Amino acid sequence: MQHYIGIDNSYSDHKVQIIDENDNKIMFFSIRNTFDGFEMLNKQLSKLENIKIGFELPHGPLVDYLHYKNYKLYSLNPLKVKRFKELKTISGNKSDEIDSLAIAQYLQSNIRNTRELTYNSSEIERLKLLSVVHDRITRDHTRHINKLHFCIRQYYPIQEVLFSSFGCIVQLEMIKKYPVFEVLKQAKAEELTAFLKTHSYRNQAYINKIIKKIQEHRQLISKDVESIYQIEAELLCNILRDLNTSLKKIEKEMNIICDNHRLGKYIKSLPGAGHILSCKILALFGDQKNRFDNYNQPQCLFGTAPKNYQSGQFHKVLMRKSCDKNAKSLLYKFAFSTLRYSDWSRKYYDKQRSKGKLHSVSIRALSNKWVKIIFKIWKDEIFYEDMQKNLAVA
Repeated sequence: MQHYIGIDNSYSDHKVQIIDENDNKIMFFSIRNTFDGFEMLNKQLSKLENIKIGFELPHGPLVDYLHYKNYKLYSLNPLKVKRFKELKTISGNKSDEIDSLAIAQYLQSNIRNTRELTYNSSEIERLKLLSVVHDRITRDHTRHINKLHFCIRQYYPIQEVLFSSFGCIVQLEMIKKYPVFEVLKQAKAEELTAFLKTHSYRNQAYINKIIKKIQEHRQLISKDVESIYQIEAELLCNILRDLNTSLKKIEKEMNIICDNHRLGKYIKSLPGAGHILSCKILALFGDQKNRFDNYNQPQCLFGTAPKNYQSGQFHKVLMRKSCDKNAKSLLYKFAFSTLRYSDWSRKYYDKQRSKGKLHSVSIRALSNKWVKIIFKIWKDEIFYEDMQKNLAVA
């Protein structure tokens, strides 16, 4: 007898609905989001056979627990479950019991078209999590850089023209050591030279250029404005320094995992991928070869393949919105990066632009081509060959 379990999970407790293959309700109960609650669930499930468990949110401590207990887990699309529930019930009522039942019934009705959750090796799973955290910290870094930009414009505008990269390490250290322009202006040239050389500035001509900008700069800003924004600038500099340190630590570990993995050298052979994008692409595809049967599956999942809409004589091509948004963004960045390193990428992009396509549409079309090539490299474990085999694939 097959048993289907629908779990409506939340941060405090989880509602569990159990049905059999004939759609008969076996049991409904609630468990706490604690280890003791998970043990209680495991005790109940151990009494059943042929268990399949469905989630709308397949992550968190409960999912990890069930994975380690070797249960068959399925990730279900919340929108599809919602539509299924509307077909099954006409009342329109909503409760945790109704939701968990809908998950179990949807899984039971669509089990042939639903894939079991596949997990990569522990190294790739770690790389995936590192990639997620790296994306979050990068967004935080960008947000705080923008805050520092605004802050500096109010009381310390010279800092906007001293360095080619705003928010670099040497600039953060300079703002902390010389918190206002008057303090910076009073520093002697020898002191500034020693400071810049301490932070890896060896070109004397460039150092002289920075010192000249400082000496020639003039400003008249209220002391009250300086004293207030100085506090915020110091705080932002400390935050950005910590974020930079964390990013470097994460990037180092990501590259160690990628370099030691058997697929890493093949993914890193992609032109324009670099050290970070290559790690994230490897985490995106993983190392479970049975995850994708053909290149069209990752194209649709990652959102690079367009959707065709046809009705009668009417036909149009739409951008795919139901997809992995983070994967779509990552592949867009990679495709854009390849314009500088791959001749065929540049030619393909220029051809799309000559047809009147927008820049974003052309890059998205290019990323779709690249998914096809990456799939071939990933599946067959071969190096990228710019002029022959992989171009034939695209």
